[in-house]
Amino acid sequence: MTGRIGHLIETKVRRSGALWAAVLLCGAALPSSSIAASLGGAYFIDDADIEPVGNCEIEHWASFAANSDRVLVSNPACVFNLGRPIELGATVIRSRSDGVWDTTVAATAKTVLKETGGHGWGYAVSGAVTYDVTTGVTNGLIVNVPISYDFNKDLRVNFNTGWIYDPSRGQHFLTGGAGFAWTFKEPLSLLGEVFYVVGPGEANPRAQIGLRYNPVKSVDLDLIYGHNITGEHSSWITLGLSFRTGKEKD
Repeated sequence: MTGRIGHLIETKVRRSGALWAAVLLCGAALPSSSIAASLGGAYFIDDADIEPVGNCEIEHWASFAANSDRVLVSNPACVFNLGRPIELGATVIRSRSDGVWDTTVAATAKTVLKETGGHGWGYAVSGAVTYDVTTGVTNGLIVNVPISYDFNKDLRVNFNTGWIYDPSRGQHFLTGGAGFAWTFKEPLSLLGEVFYVVGPGEANPRAQIGLRYNPVKSVDLDLIYGHNITGEHSSWITLGLSFRTGKEKD
């Protein structure tokens, strides 16, 4: 869930940390499901899918920038029946910019309005509230609408549109973009995305491309390259690990 908040304070360190929290949270708590071409992990663009009720997923990833900045993320999430299937998650983000560390935590929720059924369109809505532990400030309210289209079980495209509000500064940001996930040869998938964050001090567009390896259906291993992910002019390498518990999706 990859700059989703906005600027918390005027220093570069705090601004970078808040933005990373917002970016990472737009894609955090994503499912990988039984469709090999689903998203998940350290991607900004979400898909219109969640795991079956009772299933849980834990995602970890670490991002390293050419300018020595770092981001470490842990993101557990489970799906509950609350009148309808809803995915609830908690995210912890540790980020370092210019040698200074910042910690952000978040609560996330997501529900699917229409499933793709393996072919055609699907729609979902997700949201998050983020809190900067270092400063003790709630610095992000996030709403995102993912739209997916499945050509088949191996190829999915996704479109997102969203909004971020930073209550600590009264600033609004618009988010959006498009991505794809293509299982070209099991157990390997190619995932890519182009996205934007429109608001004060942001540089657009941003992009990521990655290779996913599924040694088993419940485990994802990701290697991702991205440029200008947080608005800083730097290149990023991300390593990710996700694993799921519970029954497989039909």
